[in-house]
Amino acid sequence: MIRAVLPGMRARGDGWIVNMSSVAGLVGAQGFGYYAAAKFAIEGLTATLRQEVEPFGVRVLAVAPGAFRTSAFSYFQDEPVTETVDAYVPMVEAVKAAFVDADGKQAGDPVRGVQAVINAMNAPVAPHRIVLGNAGYDAVVAMHENALAELRANEKLSRSADF
Repeated sequence: MIRAVLPGMRARGDGWIVNMSSVAGLVGAQGFGYYAAAKFAIEGLTATLRQEVEPFGVRVLAVAPGAFRTSAFSYFQDEPVTETVDAYVPMVEAVKAAFVDADGKQAGDPVRGVQAVINAMNAPVAPHRIVLGNAGYDAVVAMHENALAELRANEKLSRSADF
């Protein structure tokens, strides 16, 4: 899709690409490794794409929503647990139960989420990413703070790898 729309955007010298990531694309979600991997890939694609198309007037935004009150969680109710590794079955069942229990109770309002995306796109200095929802925001901030602390704690080790 991106390759299809970029030629026109480059020709106009304007345009937006809004990639839907997830909080799980920034903070791993137990029981959702493949989903998280796909969303981490979107984060990487978005960061690189932003650099590549900015000279052409094309802007790129990653949107990382937390749990929103959509029908997405309702599908877990009838989804069988098909985990093939017995050691993981209790964890997968617990994750499934948590999603089933949360269905219809997610804090995120889809209408407000869309408005936040539009507001970000219209901001005088548009962000590179927005995280939608309080719980998601808190999780991403904590992840970044912890990652920065760990990085700094291992600075000497990191810097020791150069000639």
